Amino acid sequence: MKNAKWVIRLIILGLAATGGWTIGMAQNPDTTAAERYGWGFRNFNDTVFTWDIYSHSFFGIPLDSNDSWLTSTFDKLFYEVAFRKKLPNPNNDTLGYGNCYGICLMSLMINRFGGFYGYCAPTSGYHGDTTWGGTKGPFDVQLHRLINIMHGHQLSLASVESYLDQASSGHSENCNFAVTLASQTLGKEGPCIVALTQEENPLNGGHALIAYGVTQDGSGHAKIWVVDPNRLWAVPSARDRGWYQADSNYIACDLGSGDWHFTMKGGDVWPTGAHGHLVIMPVSMIGPPGRVPSSLGLSVTELLNNLLLTDGAKRMSLP
Repeated sequence: MKNAKWVIRLIILGLAATGGWTIGMAQNPDTTAAERYGWGFRNFNDTVFTWDIYSHSFFGIPLDSNDSWLTSTFDKLFYEVAFRKKLPNPNNDTLGYGNCYGICLMSLMINRFGGFYGYCAPTSGYHGDTTWGGTKGPFDVQLHRLINIMHGHQLSLASVESYLDQASSGHSENCNFAVTLASQTLGKEGPCIVALTQEENPLNGGHALIAYGVTQDGSGHAKIWVVDPNRLWAVPSARDRGWYQADSNYIACDLGSGDWHFTMKGGDVWPTGAHGHLVIMPVSMIGPPGRVPSSLGLSVTELLNNLLLTDGAKRMSLP
């Protein structure tokens, strides 16, 4: 019950398949992934998401907020309680927490279908703020909006149900489950989002990455290989492109203990406590717009008032 309650608060927050879990292969299974799925700008911040972002993030939400009664009175309440400020800015600070989930999902959709909402690969061709610790995002205002919309998909009913499913019996706290689910997802449909938290209590920080490969070294250890929206292949520095070239871009998993760790951009190693959550999100489930959990009624909306909504940009000790 404890796990289900925490993951209800969690709400943390594409590539060609690389073959899933490869026994005896510890090296990077795709050395071109960071270039192919990364962008030409860093993760960026917002303080408020407009009704326009909300209405395009989910199915069945009117374009005009004054017409929300046509679908459900709870849709407008959900926007005010969980979406408008809490999604881009969970703790009401000045900068907000970023758009890592939306950045990852937009890249996956573009690369999976060759183009999405008028934007085509390579994603690295879209430029913006690349300064270390920069938060302004892409120069293209429309791309900024679309990433906000994709960031909103983490609050869909299907996403909430997936969080709960993976939290059952503590699965999201055991990296064996994440390794298996990531490997299966990669084998079935290609890269996906992996969301992680700083501690067992998800309110203390979360982040989203693109998972593109899983390898096992044969001695009880596995790696989930990732592209991090806070580290850019497009920037030829040691802590950006060099991080990928050094094959440091993975979540390390101890299959014996179920423990995992990942080094964040600021140098912090997550989880900082005994356990953190790893949640695997297939593109087929989170890519299309879905219904909001408010369609189930007010009780869900009240629970969502206490959610942590991914990004973790603030949590990464940015300078």
